[in-house]
Amino acid sequence: MEKHRVHPDFYLSLLDFLMTAKQHLVSIGAEFGLTSIQAVTLMLIDEARPRPMKNFCTLFHCDASNITGIVDGLEQKGLVSRQNSPTDRRVKTIQLEQPGKRMQEQIIERLASDNDFLFAALTDDETRQFVHIVEKLAATKKSA
Repeated sequence: MEKHRVHPDFYLSLLDFLMTAKQHLVSIGAEFGLTSIQAVTLMLIDEARPRPMKNFCTLFHCDASNITGIVDGLEQKGLVSRQNSPTDRRVKTIQLEQPGKRMQEQIIERLASDNDFLFAALTDDETRQFVHIVEKLAATKKSA
């Protein structure tokens, strides 16, 4: 079965949507005393699947020293800690600490309660479909 080709304008629309969502996250993160990159980093930490620090270098397309600085800031706030990977002690993972977990939950609550501007153009059914598709794509990416 041949995949549907997406029109190039789609990528501009998708990027605009994602940047709008990111800016909203950054604004909420600032209310919690986080820099923009700290807010994004905190939200990308999965308590059940700690990410190696190197993974953030790939995600943010930056040098390890940048990630070290970001994690230092989050660590100083008591939100995260560095842990040795259980499978390779040379690898450091970023773990959420209880205050970090609580802050992550509070930010998610704020995002969820204030997301009408993102989905205002969609019906309830379209919103559910969109959420399902994004969750499916994210799950596929995580298992890859």
